[in-house]
Order: sequence, then structure tokens, then C-alpha cells
Amino acid sequence: MMSLSYQAAIQEPLLGVTQERLAIKSWQNDGDRSSLELLVRSHARQAWAQAISCANNPVHVEDLVVEGIIGLIRAANNFDLKFKVRFSTYAMWWISAGISAALARIKIVIDIPARIYIEACGNRLAKDKVAQVQMAIKGIIPLDQPIDETGAFALKTLQCPELNPEELMVEKSSLSALSRTLYKAMEVLTPAERKIIKRLKLKHNPDCARDLAVEMKMTQTRLRQLERHALMRLRNALLSCGFELEMLG
Repeated sequence: MMSLSYQAAIQEPLLGVTQERLAIKSWQNDGDRSSLELLVRSHARQAWAQAISCANNPVHVEDLVVEGIIGLIRAANNFDLKFKVRFSTYAMWWISAGISAALARIKIVIDIPARIYIEACGNRLAKDKVAQVQMAIKGIIPLDQPIDETGAFALKTLQCPELNPEELMVEKSSLSALSRTLYKAMEVLTPAERKIIKRLKLKHNPDCARDLAVEMKMTQTRLRQLERHALMRLRNALLSCGFELEMLG
């Protein structure tokens, strides 16, 4: 499966109408894999955009991008050259379908149809179905009593408060990816700005701004100015890496 980072995807040049139709024809008629790769690389940004809009966890985003890429390949297989429509417009449906189905798989504990999950997230389910879907999503297991006529459990439910081994690995991987991306983004800062951010924002017990200003031989007002400027630059650098505002806190 072709792998394409967010940065690489957004830097890929877009194809013109003639280019994309020649690539589709070459792939469908001759099985030219280079033509398929050209199509996928030039439209991978659609898969990334859709995935980022559906998940904040970087691990989940990457999984969804893979499903979006598979959707692009299916679109290339099924695109009808008789219709005068851009490939990106046609491919969007396949990308959305693949990502929507995968979203239900990666976010719930008990398997339920993707359509049910999406309707539950959009508050489009009947009330008597809400409790059942919520249990599937959260992994809550009823002890013995069935759902009553109101859609709720008569007895208490049991939910393990601890993360299972798979969840622990996902959390560890996610935190590691976030840490690497954060420190990579900090390369846009000056040495003084990096020092300020690390000491005031990233330490478990942040330093006192007044003491740090004395150490760096500047006024506290100047220190705060540098801090605000550094945070703004860091925020822009993180957003360009595919982060969303909700992830930045």
C-alpha cells in the first residue's frame, strides 16, 4: 500500500483534466501502475482532509488515510470516462465511504454497522437505540438485565476503568508521535524562544517567569512578548503538520 505523509500529499501537484483522464485510461486499459500511483498521489490530500476531519488521534488519522487511499484506488477502477466530471469529485464519494466504514471499526468496542455509528454521532437515531449504541461505543457490558421499555438498563453496568494492552499501546504510540511532531515543529523557533517554551509550557512543574527573565537577562514584559510570539509560530507550524485546533488545546 502506497504511503504518503500529510506534508507530501499537500505538496503533490494537481493534475489537469487531460492528465488525469489519460492516467485513468492507462490504468484501466493497460494496468499501468505508474498511472495509478500518479492519480493516488495527486489526490491523496483528499484522503488526509477527510481523515483529519473525522479523528484527532494521529494513529486513527493514519488508519483512516489508508482507507481513503483504498477508496481512491476503487474510484480509479470504476471511473467512467464517458462522463464529463472531474476525478476528484467522483473519488470523494469512495473516500468518504471507506473512511466512514473504518471510523466505526476503530472507535467502538463492539462491532456495529458503520451507518448506525454515523447516525448515532449525528443524533439521528430513535431514542430506544441510543443506549445500545452508546454501550457499543464505550464498551459497557450489562450484568444480566435486558434493556427496558425506556431504552435504559434496569441494573448497573460494568465497565473496566483500566486500558487494555491494545489501548495502552495505541496511547503510547500516539503520545510518542505527538512528542516527535511537537519537537520537530519547535525547530521554527529561535534558541531563546525554544528555551522559554520548554521552561514555561512543557515542564511538568513550569518555572517562574520572573526567575527565567532574570536568568535570560531581560525584563519579564519582554519575556512574555517572546513567549506569545513563539506560541503563535509554534501553533502555525503544528497546524501545517496536520494538527487541528482541538488537538493543540
